[in-house]
Formats: sequence, structure tokens, C-alpha cells
Amino acid sequence: GNDALQLGRAGSGVASPRSAYWAYLNPASIVHLERRFDSSWYMVHTDIELEPAGLIGNRLDGTLESEDIYNIFSGGIIWPLKNGKGTLGGGLYVPSGTGVDYPHSRNWFSRIFQGNADRRLLYQHMRLVTAYGYELGNGWAVGAGLHTSLTRFRTDHITLNFSPTRGDNAWDDGLGIGFNLGVYKTWSRFALGATYSSRHWTQHLDKYDDLLGSPLDTPQILQCGIAYKLLPELELTVDYKYLNWSGVDIYGGKMMDGCFNWHDQHGVKIGLELEASHKLTFMAGLAHSSRPIDEDHLFLASLVPVAIRTHVTAGLSYALNDKHGIHFAAIHGFNNELVDTGEGALLSHLGKGTRLDSGGQSIVLGYTYMS
Repeated sequence: GNDALQLGRAGSGVASPRSAYWAYLNPASIVHLERRFDSSWYMVHTDIELEPAGLIGNRLDGTLESEDIYNIFSGGIIWPLKNGKGTLGGGLYVPSGTGVDYPHSRNWFSRIFQGNADRRLLYQHMRLVTAYGYELGNGWAVGAGLHTSLTRFRTDHITLNFSPTRGDNAWDDGLGIGFNLGVYKTWSRFALGATYSSRHWTQHLDKYDDLLGSPLDTPQILQCGIAYKLLPELELTVDYKYLNWSGVDIYGGKMMDGCFNWHDQHGVKIGLELEASHKLTFMAGLAHSSRPIDEDHLFLASLVPVAIRTHVTAGLSYALNDKHGIHFAAIHGFNNELVDTGEGALLSHLGKGTRLDSGGQSIVLGYTYMS
């Protein structure tokens, strides 16, 4: 996510709308939002250690560390239509991305003979969302959204012939398109929500056709959850999220086909929101999920180290007056260590014993204008 009011509750809240970000998260739920503009600045700090091993692993430089800071800006609007004709919403968001920049190659051959390549990767996926929600009555609402995107990618990753990609860490861009559908139901103290996001189809990145076996599509996603008022001022949110990585060729396919051997992800997100006063609200959350990568393909995944399983979050929101509000959230991703078993495909055999330790922290600052 990108939004402080969502991340403060560990990314939960598909049944508890709070900002324009819900045009992306669950378009049905925006029917309960007033006209508003929300913006966020999201700063991510990654903390990654790699100890290459095996026949190909670069042991000349010891532990390779990648500590980087990424700044992400996003924002959107909610616009209720007159006479009960529904609600429009949308914005520009960055739902996914990753990056490493090790000081030296992860394999010794590139370190000595190939100009210190095979050490960098940066992926950014930005979406422009247009959404519509409509109340059916009796607490029910439905919604849909159109998602267009720009994907940016660069790397000096080695290919299957053990030479650096011809892309040579230059940016390549691709456009994409997809959609999502949502449903939302409320009672006096209880709410249900669910959203389905289609596979997001993207253009092939021609500069990296020697590395990537197919386009960098993003997977189908299902997120469903509940919101329950434990007390009038205290709300609990619990969400389940599923990401179908195996259904996208580039992620779920085999390494020898230019793919990454990823698995589907299942995750649970739990959030609490306490309205301490008319102006001040506190948030906290916990998220835990399976990993898309495993220890049989760790050397391959070490430039895309998606290994964190557990996040804790905390945040607050303060209404300056009836029109302006500010928000803050902090997220800590607990370090997770993996070691390549050597039992996977070719790079696993050659990189047996490689150790990866991945963690990170981030903060989000948000601003809301209510018109």
C-alpha cells in the first residue's frame, strides 16, 4: 500500500474505507466516503545482506549489503455524484516495487571479468486508477475500477548463458491495463468487504528479452475481510489476501525458461483503530504472509529479495479542522534469513549455501483535504 490510513492498520481495512486509496483497495466501499483529496509521501528503507556461496558465489568481497531509501508519492480523490448516482474515485498509486544495489557482483566471474555486473535491480510499477461505487440499498454496495499502469525496470542480472543482460542496467518501460471488482456490506457495528483484482497485463520489456521470458504482468489478487466495532470508539479489522504468482508466467514459470519459480502468497492482516477524540485517532496492526520465494531458488531470487513475512505497524491521524487532516504511519518488516539448499535449478546448484537476510522499515506521511 501507499496510504497512511491503510498502512497504519497493516494494510487491512477492505471493509473499512478511510481515504481515496480505497478506490484502489475496494471500489465498492468508496460510497461511504465524502468528497476529499488524499496524498501520501512514503519513504522505504531496505536492509538486505547477501553472502554468496557455492561454485559461482562471489566470496572475494564477504557479505554484500544493500541499504537503500526509496521515496514514493501518491494521491487520489473521492467525488460523490448528486442524487444518489454513485461515487467516483481514483488516483495515482505505486502498489509494487523492489530494488537492490549491492556494491559488488554476487558471482565471482562477473566480479573479475564482466565489469562488476550482476549486482543491481530496480522495479517500479505505477497505476492510474479510475473507480466507481454504487449503493444497492440495505447496506450493500458494488464497485469496479479500471487500472492503467507504467512499469519501469532496469538491471545488470546475468542471463542463462552467464553473461550480463544486454539491457545493461538501462531503464525500459512498459504500459499495462487491468481491472478490479468490489463488494461491500454494512450493518450497525459490522461490515464485510471483498475485492478481486484481475491479472494486470503489461508490455514486454524489449531491452531485457535475453533475461525475461515473458512480460512482467502482476498477478490476480483477492482480498476479503471484516470490520467490527468492539466499542463505539474501537474498531477491529481482519483481512485475508491471496496473490496468484504461479498464474503469471514470468513469476511462476521455471528458471530455465527465463522465469523465477515463485509460489502463490497467502496473508493475514489485523488492524485496530482507536478514536481517542474527535480529532485524534490511533492505529496499530500486524501482517503475516507466506513467501513467494523459497530456499531451493534463493541465489536466483537474491536480486529480488522478497523474503519478509511479518510486519508490525503503528500510526495516528489528526484532524486540524473540518477540512484539513494529517496522518502518520510507521512500518517495521522483521528480518528473515534464508539459505539456498542447492536442490533447485541450475543457479541453485551453483550457488548452494548462499545466505540472504532481508528486512526493512518505512514511514508514511499523509495529508487530507475535505471539500
